[in-house]
Amino acid sequence: MSDDFEKAVLITFSFDGSYNPQLKEQASSFINDIKRSTECWRLCVERFSASPYSEVKFWCLQTLHELIRTSYGALADKGKIRTALMTWVQRDCNTQQPPLTPFLRNKVAQCLVAVLQYEYPGCWPTFFHDLIAAMAQGEGVVDMFCRVLLSVDEDIVSLDIPRSQDESRLSMHVKDSMREHSLGEVAGAWYRLAAGYRDKNPELAAQVLATMARYIPWIDINLVANDKFLPLLLSLMDAPHTDLRCAAVDCVTEMLSKRMDAAPKLNLIQNMKIVNVAATWSGGFPVRYGEEDDEEAVVVRFARLLATLATEIMDSLKRVENSVISISAVGFSVSDDAASEASRASETAAHMLSQLFPAVLAAFKSSCDDVALPLLPFMGAYVARLKGLAKRSSGLSPETLAEVRAIVEGIAVAAKFPTPGASYGGAPPAQPTELVAAQEELEAVNEKRRDLFTLLRNISKTCFPEVLGFVGAVLGAVLSRPDAAWQDVEVAVSLLYELGEGAPEDAFKPDTGGLAALALALVQRGLQPGIARHRLVALAVLESCVRYSRVLQQQPAAIPSALAVFLDGRGMGHPAEDVSTRACYLFARLVKMLRQNIRPYLPDVLASLQPHLQRVATTPLAAGSGGGGSNAGASAMDGVAVTGGGGGGGGATSSCKPTAPANSCVDDRLYVFDAVGLLAGQEELSPEQQLQLLGQLIQPLLGQVEENLPPLRAAAAAVAGVMPPGGAAGAAAAAVAAVAAAALVLQSLEAISRLSKGFRTDLVTRQRPQLATMFVRSLQVAVAAPAAAPTNKLLRSRFISFVHRMVECLGPALLPYLPPALEVLLSTQADVQDLSDLVVLVNQLLSRFREALAGLLEALLPPLVVRVHAALGADWDWSGKMATPSAMRPATDGAAVTVEDARERGELQRVYYLLLSAVTSTGMSTALLKVPPAALEAAVVGLTRGAATHVDPNVRRTCLQVFSRLVGDWCSSPAPPPGASAAAPAGAATASGGGPPVGVEVVPGFRRYAMERLGEEACIVGLLRPAAGGGAPGPGTTAGVSTAFLDIRDAAVLNLLGDAAAALKLIYAKCGEEFPGHLVGAVLPAVGLASAAQQQLIYLIREGEAKELRDYLRALVGQAQQAQQQQHQGAVAGGR
Repeated sequence: MSDDFEKAVLITFSFDGSYNPQLKEQASSFINDIKRSTECWRLCVERFSASPYSEVKFWCLQTLHELIRTSYGALADKGKIRTALMTWVQRDCNTQQPPLTPFLRNKVAQCLVAVLQYEYPGCWPTFFHDLIAAMAQGEGVVDMFCRVLLSVDEDIVSLDIPRSQDESRLSMHVKDSMREHSLGEVAGAWYRLAAGYRDKNPELAAQVLATMARYIPWIDINLVANDKFLPLLLSLMDAPHTDLRCAAVDCVTEMLSKRMDAAPKLNLIQNMKIVNVAATWSGGFPVRYGEEDDEEAVVVRFARLLATLATEIMDSLKRVENSVISISAVGFSVSDDAASEASRASETAAHMLSQLFPAVLAAFKSSCDDVALPLLPFMGAYVARLKGLAKRSSGLSPETLAEVRAIVEGIAVAAKFPTPGASYGGAPPAQPTELVAAQEELEAVNEKRRDLFTLLRNISKTCFPEVLGFVGAVLGAVLSRPDAAWQDVEVAVSLLYELGEGAPEDAFKPDTGGLAALALALVQRGLQPGIARHRLVALAVLESCVRYSRVLQQQPAAIPSALAVFLDGRGMGHPAEDVSTRACYLFARLVKMLRQNIRPYLPDVLASLQPHLQRVATTPLAAGSGGGGSNAGASAMDGVAVTGGGGGGGGATSSCKPTAPANSCVDDRLYVFDAVGLLAGQEELSPEQQLQLLGQLIQPLLGQVEENLPPLRAAAAAVAGVMPPGGAAGAAAAAVAAVAAAALVLQSLEAISRLSKGFRTDLVTRQRPQLATMFVRSLQVAVAAPAAAPTNKLLRSRFISFVHRMVECLGPALLPYLPPALEVLLSTQADVQDLSDLVVLVNQLLSRFREALAGLLEALLPPLVVRVHAALGADWDWSGKMATPSAMRPATDGAAVTVEDARERGELQRVYYLLLSAVTSTGMSTALLKVPPAALEAAVVGLTRGAATHVDPNVRRTCLQVFSRLVGDWCSSPAPPPGASAAAPAGAATASGGGPPVGVEVVPGFRRYAMERLGEEACIVGLLRPAAGGGAPGPGTTAGVSTAFLDIRDAAVLNLLGDAAAALKLIYAKCGEEFPGHLVGAVLPAVGLASAAQQQLIYLIREGEAKELRDYLRALVGQAQQAQQQQHQGAVAGGR
């Protein structure tokens, strides 16, 4: 069986294709049967030592480990397992003929630790003692001692690994037991091993110290930080063996990092005598001769130790000072002893910091990020302390200011791009790997600069003159050096940019502000041509020009130089697309701030812009290729605040749905048209000059639209089944041409939209109507685009955005030209989403133009209402439950009604309600009378069901308000009976809302319908008997069993009840006593309302205030909800 067993294990571990799958499956089944045997552990113990194969040994250890972890309590002869494991440690792991491989040693250690979880300390209290005693047998056992301790840390103790509640309890139990029984002996063994093997086997000594470093965070610090151990560690920090030095440094770092109170921590640091050692590192970290290959690893370890030491001293100093300040702040007196102790601790910490600071500054100015960046937390705390010192005293000492300058110098060094690096200066590299490397380098630099520049800004708030002087010196040096490296130039410009954030206002004044002088020097003197065109340098200069635009505003003579930066090869003409794109966006920001100042240079600026405008208009970016987002190519300026967005994009509707998702694909190069629009739209230009400029800008764009309509029409015809010449190949070619044509049309429409932003409505329509003619012509040309490509959703969305923009630009002057635009949108509507976008557009037009849109609305509303109801379908659930994910169900035709379909239809229902609300609130409800009778009836029914059953109380409110307006507009008050007083019922004057003359009905029978549907279904039954059904409860509702209740605590529900109360009083005003009679006779008894409650409700409808009626409805809803819950609880109890 043993031979078969070994063969089976070897077959399962073979992955070179030597065995066929059937044989491997048989072998796996064979050894799995062995695993299930109760005596499997005996086989593992026997075969581990006997087998010469590592695969068999590993299988035995792995299986034994699983058995111990899962069923150790059920195993017989546990002592034999313990004995076998210790034998392997002392025999198999301690032999060199042949040596046991490291992965098998680790597995033996894991098995031992698995036993430890059950046996220590109760059944095997001498576990660690036995292991330590066995180390006398050789270095192999010492190695296993370290591996076992590492396994204890990884498998039981370490909190870095997520653990269950039981595992956490076990971890605490093991740690407490080790503290009580074993750690003293373990720490003694660490010392003996490190001291004994430092010379004869330094690798093994390093392994011991690396193990000890894992335990220092949770053991008693006095076990290792004592007069015996500390001198050893300090001496090992200068050992000739690199790994041993690094391990000793790591142990000292862990001791310093140990969480302690402030005073004991300072005492510990003093006793360690590490400050005197670290102070000698001001000339560099101690790298020994011959360590060149490992120099970086050694230096990084020492740098981490120095950063930890400085940070811990600073933290302790802050805690000591804050403890005294906090006690005094709450009114308690501080004893003399406590004050004296705090003073001594503060002096000690300050003295240690002063000793360390030269070494800290030297490390912070290192060009190695792994050396400098770990000191950032300390530097941040130090600068915060300086801020407090500056407030408490008249100023900072010269020595402190010198330290500040050194810190800023360190920031400049750490913020540089690496030399050599992967960043490119001109056109992007052809090799994708080079491009990826450049992008990764840029992201890494930006990541570290976030913290570095935050530190710089914090320093400048306290020591602005010193920071300004340093930045000025650095910038002056690179401006005067023709051979300056681009990394030096870029970081100098970036420091200038960062210093402008939050700088004092006086610093921006050209006469007195040094910051303004630096900005003007950068713009006017300029950089060396080769360096200035480097991609990252160009981006930094562009960002700085925008940040210091107010300096340019005060010094107009510098404006031409600043404009040249954007207009030549350093900006929009740069071969790197990210630079030219970013330049377009930043130029728009610059023009927005310097619009008036640029006017004298307008002809030259427009002439220089012409090739850039043409390039942007005729070379649209491919969809999904990026270029969007105003942070494109931000390089070192990725923290700059960016405003603006899609240009011409429709905003969110009142249902929070964007109307033009195409804007996410707009590239930022189009911002140049924003800038040109701002320049050309200035009222100070003469009418002739302005008209000429606008024509020169718009005509090429309109021509581009018209030229690309035929390919769109040809592709649409091919889709419709009209085969072009060339058959299928011709259709494919037409489709390709249509894609390119659509991109050009989209680019043109967006460019015109952005141009129009610079022209005020009053200027275009009243002062200079010739300009309006140009924009009207643009709309007339644009109308043909969605008609030419009716299935292109991107083009349709962009056209809707274009209409929005023209509305803002032309105002009421656009009204005569809107019908063709709306007609083409209606005629090309392909799905529910298209229809929703159109309804949203009409809603916004109604909100903008109100009664002025009456004529257009009467023509548009009938077909639009018909389309909406056709899209929703006759079986649509107006309660909104179908639009919830839990409501997905198969349709009657067997097709799946997806969540997305239901969501789109639910969104259409919402915007449709908003459309009806807009129509009625603007006094144009008569337009609904033009709707075909069947569609009008469907609309009224949809309103009724929405008001009575919708899961969203806000939607219910909208429906109630629309219905109430229709009642007010279409229903008259009842004629008084013969001989009766003509006085209206109480409250009618305020509730009736006007309407037709007494006794006249605009829609025959609508008063009766309103009484039964609005008054009964929506305001009574819909509130007191929530509709049953599936779906998730909406906002303002609480889930019950197959029922959605209105949550009367919700503000939206309270508003709904207020509208319901107003509607009830309105119906009473319109219907008179017939309405209370209808309620008492049929409605209120059906909902289970008691007689007294009925009388109170009728009284409030007749004579009460609307607020009183609302509060009573709220009480009734609460009672109905409570009664239904009690009924359900009783049914459940009865079922049991």
